[in-house]
Amino acid sequence: MKKTSRILMAALLMAFLLASCSSNRGFVSSVKRSEIKQVQQFEPLSLVGVVFDGDRMVYSDTLSLVAQGLLETALTKDETLPVTGKMDIDDEDISSRVAIEIYQMMNLIEGRTRVQDIPLPPTIDSILEARNERFGLLAYSRGFVRTEDSYDKAFGKGAALTLLTLGSYTVIPHKYETHGGVIIVDSLNDNIAYVTTGAFEYHPLKAETYKKLMIELVRVFRKRYS
Repeated sequence: MKKTSRILMAALLMAFLLASCSSNRGFVSSVKRSEIKQVQQFEPLSLVGVVFDGDRMVYSDTLSLVAQGLLETALTKDETLPVTGKMDIDDEDISSRVAIEIYQMMNLIEGRTRVQDIPLPPTIDSILEARNERFGLLAYSRGFVRTEDSYDKAFGKGAALTLLTLGSYTVIPHKYETHGGVIIVDSLNDNIAYVTTGAFEYHPLKAETYKKLMIELVRVFRKRYS
């Protein structure tokens, strides 16, 4: 997995520049509950960085792997989504392409692209079809932690701005933040069946973060299917 993470570091670090996570929550297509019986889970992905003085973000392969393990555990324990198996991919090149496709979808979903306009990525689509599976689960997280020096200086700048604007404009920096998303893709209709995303002021390296994250990300799914 480290090889995949290093490839993502160069290609996808810009994902951290997203200032916020758009509110894409719920079902995208008209797929019925009775149709979603078997969902195959792809390996979840995580990207974590450290913010240093001057808001300089440095990606960490080690921290990303820790976060990935925590997300994987939270997914395994979740009983809301009808996951019946996992998509194990032994080929590192194919695994890397899948990872990149997931993060490309993440950027589109968290950007201004309408979810209905996002096509099913070719590698993910071909894997599902080759294994005669219709639905695939893609899960990701991305987050950051600030160093104490970075936080103190950012907090000081925010306080100065508040003073200068007489309280009309206030900036409170976050010490840490975690974004996450759950996507169910439909290879039969070549589209996204379900997606939820969210941004939370949770520490990206704590197990409790991913328990809370999963509760939020499957909330709409649970309501629709209860």
